[in-house]
Amino acid sequence: MARLCKLLGAAVVVLGLALVITCTLQVVRDEDYRKAALVAARNPGNVLYEAEFKGAQVRRAFQITGATAGMLLGLNGLTLVLLGIVAARVTPGAQRL
Repeated sequence: MARLCKLLGAAVVVLGLALVITCTLQVVRDEDYRKAALVAARNPGNVLYEAEFKGAQVRRAFQITGATAGMLLGLNGLTLVLLGIVAARVTPGAQRL
């Protein structure tokens, strides 16, 4: 059981880190968001540019949410790894309350 927790936890940590890295790189490299923000700032009151900027904001919110979900997923994986370590140290058959 301890080994299964460690393996599963390590896999979840790797998936979480991959999600964090992917979403963070998308946020950093998002040129469309920068263009939309710049055009909306230069043309206040233009509905088309403001709508494009709002769409870019929604996309960025999903990217940031994905990065946050990846951090939480990695934390859950780390918890599983630590649970596996604790389970390996507990002697089989000993009952503790």
